[in-house]
Amino acid sequence: MKNLEILSPAGNFESLKSAIYNGANAVYLGLNSYSARGNIENFTPENLKAAVEFAHLYNVKVYLTLNTLIKDSEFDDVLKHVKLALGARVDAFIVQDIGLCYFLRQNFPNIELHASTQMGIQNLEGVNALKPLGFSRVVLARETPLSEIKRISQNCDIDIEYFIQGALCVAFSGNCYLCSLLADSSGNRGKCKQFCRLKYSLSSDNQTRQGYLLSTKDFCMLPYLKQLAGSGVSSFKIEGRARREGYVAVATNVYRKALDNDFKYTDEDIKSLMKVYNRGNFIGGYFADEKIIYPYAQNHIGIKIGKVINFKKGKKFNEVTIQSNHELKRGDVVKFFVDNIEQGIITLVDIKKLSNNMYLATTTANLPNGSEVRLVVDSEFENEYLSIVKKIAVDASLTAKVNERVRLELSLNGTFVTIESEYLAPQAKTSPLTYDEVFSQLSKMGESFTLNSLKANLENVFLTKSQLNELRRIGIEKLKNKIIENYNKLNEKSKYIQNNIEIIDKKIKNKDILIFDNFDKLNAYNLNNYLLIFKPYDFDEKVIKNLYDKYKNLNIYLSLPVMIIESELKILKNIISYCQNWGIVANNYYALELRDRSKTIIGSNMNVFNSYAVKYYVEQGYNDIILSKEEFDIEIIKNSAANLYCLSSYYPEYMYFRHCPYKEHLQSRCDKCKFNDSDLIYKLNNQSFTLKRQKVITCQFILKGAKLQQRNLPDNINKAIEL
Repeated sequence: MKNLEILSPAGNFESLKSAIYNGANAVYLGLNSYSARGNIENFTPENLKAAVEFAHLYNVKVYLTLNTLIKDSEFDDVLKHVKLALGARVDAFIVQDIGLCYFLRQNFPNIELHASTQMGIQNLEGVNALKPLGFSRVVLARETPLSEIKRISQNCDIDIEYFIQGALCVAFSGNCYLCSLLADSSGNRGKCKQFCRLKYSLSSDNQTRQGYLLSTKDFCMLPYLKQLAGSGVSSFKIEGRARREGYVAVATNVYRKALDNDFKYTDEDIKSLMKVYNRGNFIGGYFADEKIIYPYAQNHIGIKIGKVINFKKGKKFNEVTIQSNHELKRGDVVKFFVDNIEQGIITLVDIKKLSNNMYLATTTANLPNGSEVRLVVDSEFENEYLSIVKKIAVDASLTAKVNERVRLELSLNGTFVTIESEYLAPQAKTSPLTYDEVFSQLSKMGESFTLNSLKANLENVFLTKSQLNELRRIGIEKLKNKIIENYNKLNEKSKYIQNNIEIIDKKIKNKDILIFDNFDKLNAYNLNNYLLIFKPYDFDEKVIKNLYDKYKNLNIYLSLPVMIIESELKILKNIISYCQNWGIVANNYYALELRDRSKTIIGSNMNVFNSYAVKYYVEQGYNDIILSKEEFDIEIIKNSAANLYCLSSYYPEYMYFRHCPYKEHLQSRCDKCKFNDSDLIYKLNNQSFTLKRQKVITCQFILKGAKLQQRNLPDNINKAIEL
């Protein structure tokens, strides 16, 4: 196994400190712009350098998230952010946009890039497709199975990062367009409104279900740590930059302890994680065949600690008597539930202990007797972790001789600094300096350091407390700078070489595209005027080969699935090999490895968002590109001699699910599948969504909506029309 890393989230400076003090090897953080968590505090240009220096003092790495899609008009500003981050000595950049990856590699040849989970890398082929851009690490999609992690680690030299704790997106990362297309608030631009956490209704067989039907439970991979490490994961990533520092502290501490203890953990560790954030009880990601949706609540439900045994309504405040074996304290927060539905929440300020397990509190909520009580903030428990401070042990040696300069040496792990006073030490007249006095003043080493040992070579001299304090202050500052300097020498960062990337704007007008899922839909069109994209929902090898035999003379491209596993790749390769005259549409990076580049269309799910992405694909030999379905600078994008297309009339695919909604909501089983095409309809307010199943061997589901019309297109952009 490689050296294993705990990678913790840092939404602000306090969370960063909590992560480091509780054992993180690395932290990931963002600035206020170009970060997928654009709705949190984040870091600023003013405090980024201090944050990085603090982390490096503890030998902790810092990865900066630049993991959003970038508009052409934003690249000058992004460049300033990158220069600032490199100046602050950030260790690596987590990036989603292929155009930004290309831009950074051109201008900073040795920059360390990590492929964001938003790129949707899920298999060896996807990793191999990123080789031209020199990624040193890939953050795999949460849907990636253990077998594929192992295949990647055994067949390429790249660090593998995997999420182990926190929120689970219901949709495949990077390909969720729900907020973007419904509210112009793109998750790929750091502006996700979490529409998946809202209440939906679901209609099927004249039955209607309601609840948080797209809201997933949180995942906890503590039981799978050893398997993940054995499969090749070297960085264990905790999700949660938007969560409070208590969560960061506890989660980091629990996973640190497990890694240091041969992956062992206890039920108490799971309980600790559930206390700080538990959305619907934990699941093992996609590793276990279990339900991932929690339809009753979309936020933290904590742990069950008791029930309401008496409720008394008052004029202003109601009184509630709680029976619980948990020791409730002022500052704790509890929620009340009936049949899993939240009824109210109380921060316990006015609380009285009536007996060993009875408590009296006040609330404005109406709570029926028997309501379940759940603890969502255990203030004393969290404060235990937040009060942890990691100190760096320093050895000190002080020499003070009469009429000589006072000399202080500080050292740790082979790093030495020496400070000499500007004055000569005077001979003591009455009270010579003692060892205890020196120890007392030098041990006050501030936030990050502690005195490990002290040697004192003292003659009959007199020094004031302020003189000793000044020596200590200067010495600690010098030692701190030396530690950071040594760290930076070992981790030299890329330098900016300013490569002005020339993008030639050739206005190429090609045939428009027709996208279809049934060949009968083509009857009304003159097919000589179009490129054709066939989007099957069932990749039955025999059926598609028969269709090819019938339509092999048409200029057809086969649209490939967004998600795929290894056994399904074999089927796709067989189909592609047989259908030699047809091309493919790549909707994920793995597909770039399956067909000649001249016969591959870059699909809209590849999120081509700017001219630099177009330039990169052209240099790689791709001639046809369908641009992102999201809003971008379409008027100024340049085509660099490619045929550019934009979806102009289409049925939007808002989300792609790896889970089976029929299992979740209709008690379906794979051996007794209840799937019926167009059987399920989701509704959000007055908006309706249909569910389509796409199948190779396994199933994935697509949440689709009513037909949309794209805006007017510039002359150099062709239309892609879905029938």
